[in-house]
Amino acid sequence: MHMNEFDAKKLAKKELVDFMKVTEKHRETFNHVSSLFHTIIGGANDIAHTYMLDAIEKIKEAGLYRHRIKKACKYAISRYEVFEKLNMQDMQCAETDKRQLYMDFLDSVDERLKPHIFLFRQAIKRVLDRNFIKDSDLKSYIILAYELINYSIDLFDKFIEGCPSCPPVNFGLTFKPARLHAVRQAWGQVEEILCKDCVSIDLNKDENCRRSLDVIELNLVSEEYLNKSGEEALSLNPDARMEADRHMMEWDKKNHKKYELTDRQADYLRENYHLKTNKELAAFIGCGLTKLREFAKELGLTKKKVA
Repeated sequence: MHMNEFDAKKLAKKELVDFMKVTEKHRETFNHVSSLFHTIIGGANDIAHTYMLDAIEKIKEAGLYRHRIKKACKYAISRYEVFEKLNMQDMQCAETDKRQLYMDFLDSVDERLKPHIFLFRQAIKRVLDRNFIKDSDLKSYIILAYELINYSIDLFDKFIEGCPSCPPVNFGLTFKPARLHAVRQAWGQVEEILCKDCVSIDLNKDENCRRSLDVIELNLVSEEYLNKSGEEALSLNPDARMEADRHMMEWDKKNHKKYELTDRQADYLRENYHLKTNKELAAFIGCGLTKLREFAKELGLTKKKVA
């Protein structure tokens, strides 16, 4: 009886340890997917929103912002704001507030894409002009917004389809508010009312439109471009930059890779070595006490003796 009880407890302990390992692995998967999601899908959605607002301004300038069009525009904005609110809440927790960092990241993406979006709109306008569409400039803004919203949804679906398994999390449901279906429906009404004579036009048949969208996608999903925007955002947020350095060092340590101080971390140690305890410094940098002492020796740092 006692032996069986002991074995049961031992088995339960083993299962608990195995479960914790799986949970930790899934937690890492979730964090990685979530980070990619907010940079890629968040960036695509923000771009679509920006140019939808631009189109609304053009509609107002044309004196057409009234009745059904006004109602549809307002509804499209309100539906986007549901996503935006939840998205920004994800950037804030009890320990950190990354909203400014994230907004700077999105600003960088927007700036990088501006010339490519401009070329896409110009390509759309040329298609309209070839088809003798009146008010082609205004309509190019409206169609551009719709295409960018539609693209963001396509990108969302591709992203979710490619997500790794991470039970019990269902990424499709977790991130569902970011799928701008309701925004597309509302903006589709605007396009339907103001671009009736464009219904038969297929932008997929235009090489310049296809090429422009390919370039836009490259800028949204390429690791190189995402890193550039990340670096620009971090440069504007030094505290977040230090946090990123710490996480990178902790990751290298965990994966048994050689880890070295960044210039920012070295400067921090020079400025604070005699002011803080080694335990505080190691926690801030993201290394162990032994490694901290090695770093201090390399930098020629010593603790000031109290007289």
